[in-house]
Amino acid sequence: MLTTPAELRSPAGVPATPIEAARSATPAVHDLRWITRETCPPGWWVELERCGGGFFHTPAGLGAGAPSGEPVFAQLRHGDEIIGVAAGVRSGCRFGRRPRHLYFPTVPALICLPRRHEALSALVEALRADGAAEVGIDSFDARWQPDVGTGASAEIRDRVEYVVPLEPDADDLMRRCNKHHRRHLQHGIRQGWTFQTLDGPEARRVLATVQHAAASRAAERGDPFQVMLPPAAGAAQDGGAHWGVTTFSVWENGTPLAAALVGWAKQRAYYLVGGSTPSGYASHATVWLHWRIMAYLADEGFTAYNLGGTPASARSTDDPQHGLYRFKSGFGAELVSCRSARWALRRAHVATHRVARWIATRLDP
Repeated sequence: MLTTPAELRSPAGVPATPIEAARSATPAVHDLRWITRETCPPGWWVELERCGGGFFHTPAGLGAGAPSGEPVFAQLRHGDEIIGVAAGVRSGCRFGRRPRHLYFPTVPALICLPRRHEALSALVEALRADGAAEVGIDSFDARWQPDVGTGASAEIRDRVEYVVPLEPDADDLMRRCNKHHRRHLQHGIRQGWTFQTLDGPEARRVLATVQHAAASRAAERGDPFQVMLPPAAGAAQDGGAHWGVTTFSVWENGTPLAAALVGWAKQRAYYLVGGSTPSGYASHATVWLHWRIMAYLADEGFTAYNLGGTPASARSTDDPQHGLYRFKSGFGAELVSCRSARWALRRAHVATHRVARWIATRLDP
């Protein structure tokens, strides 16, 4: 079971550090005040429930969707009321003594939806006032798109995510799939494949195996990537948690064919990382695996399964990731437009990084 409630709390007595929106911000954001903590505040789940947050606003979501760094849990206050939350990490660099680069896997979760862009501006300005050199806000399972405006200094990147509404009937989920996916599902059923959840060292071993196989195939296509498993991969499941990760797998005669790491919270789940072995790839086992994951989640009361994203350009037939577009959309997924943004708040500092990267590429044999 994934969703038996229990309160998750940080140690008591940890002081919060108030960061107020800078006076240079527009007058509309002066009454919005962001407060940050380095540890997950007590009652964080209650605030996520009220504000409509999700997996990437949780400690597990930071572990799966953000680089290593100091956690940042932010609460947006309007007077005495908390009307928004955000979660990210703060990391350092070789060009400064204090961590000045901030990254948030997804946009803030907000009650004040008509003022969400003001709230985002207040967060960026607050972090600028606190000395941040760069702020990046991604869009994993985001509920809204940042509107940075034509005159803003932010760099934006448009993405598409593939979200499947879950139904309790596995046959209905199958009927949503295109004919190619349905053919592969029927093959798995005839072969008698088995479905398992994993944890501990076995989960990490199987995930590493399928990821290395996927990386080898990608390298052969000229699109290599580095295998990096999230720290939470393989964690034992806490039956009383509000959020977490689970490793799902498909097997044939005791041999793994494919595996997937899935993050979950608030009746929504998100595919994080996975892959298939050579034999699993040849038999399209990942199609069967995602179908079974969706059926399992629906039985547990989940309402949506996010298959992750691609660049917005992946819809084009000549895009390198068009194959992923066809695979993910083949489950009858709804295509959700997402937008990520990055603000260079200390241009000289960020430019120094750019020059250092340019020099490193020139010196790399």
